[in-house]
Amino acid sequence: MEAAIRYLTGCVDTVANVAKQIGVTRPAAESIMADLAKLGWVESASAPEGIIVIGRPATYYKISSQAGHVLSLDIGAHHVSALTADLSGNILAENTEDLAENTPAKARLEAALSVSKKTLQETECGKTWICVTGSPGIQYQGQVAYFGGKGMPGWQGLQLDRLISKELKVKVTTVGDCALGARGESWVGAASKYNEVVFILAGIRTGAASVLDGRVRTGSRGAAGLIGEIPQLRWKELEAESFASGVYSPAKPPDRESLFQQAREGNELALSGAKKYGEILGLGTASMIAVIDPECVVLGGQFCKYADLFLPQMKQTIKELCPFAPPIAVSTLGRRSVALGGIRYALDGVFDQINMHTLNSDYFPATDLEKFWL
Repeated sequence: MEAAIRYLTGCVDTVANVAKQIGVTRPAAESIMADLAKLGWVESASAPEGIIVIGRPATYYKISSQAGHVLSLDIGAHHVSALTADLSGNILAENTEDLAENTPAKARLEAALSVSKKTLQETECGKTWICVTGSPGIQYQGQVAYFGGKGMPGWQGLQLDRLISKELKVKVTTVGDCALGARGESWVGAASKYNEVVFILAGIRTGAASVLDGRVRTGSRGAAGLIGEIPQLRWKELEAESFASGVYSPAKPPDRESLFQQAREGNELALSGAKKYGEILGLGTASMIAVIDPECVVLGGQFCKYADLFLPQMKQTIKELCPFAPPIAVSTLGRRSVALGGIRYALDGVFDQINMHTLNSDYFPATDLEKFWL
């Protein structure tokens, strides 16, 4: 039954095709769909647009519009965003509020809760199953265990899952924003055709994360991909904006935004600085590639809009270090990658829990089950 629900996520199909996809007979599939309908998970649907019906029309099913929804909350240094989606992954409501980098932790959390509550109020689709919260830093057991970047004063040490759950009255899971960015791009973004993906965040912070076999890999303590802490890889120079010091010496190099803008205008020093940025970014990326051997690398973050200035050098650096260099794609989701990754992560969590009920209980859960999370 759980396999049938997973299959119908994002599609509308017939009983015959459901049977084929989950490996059961047509009569068994009919029985499964009838039970799932009674439990509130699926409902009958019209044939998808463009389907020509000849003879007796087949019965189509989809995830029930009232089966509930999930919430994704992205708490960044410069914004908070909240999205809700039904269990088919269709976005139902979305709100964003911009914030200053130096916003105190209390005010930032209040803004995140306000945006979340507004988004939930605009969502009419059954119960809220879970809230997945993306945040900069290392998330371990619901806490911001480590925050090595600038800004966001007071953020490290916050027990985010408890604080948010108390206000929203839902189960909360916290995940690093870079990891969710990876999941968003591997779901509906630049790497949607791949199951093994490395995501490189080229923003105010520089980070890395991976999706393996279609799932985020955060490691035993949430610290997978924390390669920027290794001095030899020089990513700290990117965040300190000292990477182009040798190019501009003895003058101080401009900040990254100004450097890239000047490079776009053809300034020779800035063009050399952009190449140096690509070289250093490629060092860390090559390390991730050597360990994971991904099918694709996705470049995200606010500076990926300047990728044409530094991506050639980044690719060259990777090619020199990695015998099997994968393709590199630029993010197609932009700032929404984290929140969309949170939606996919939340859906995976709901379906995993359904499977847990199937394995550990003598009943299949209904959508109105009060104690869903085992």
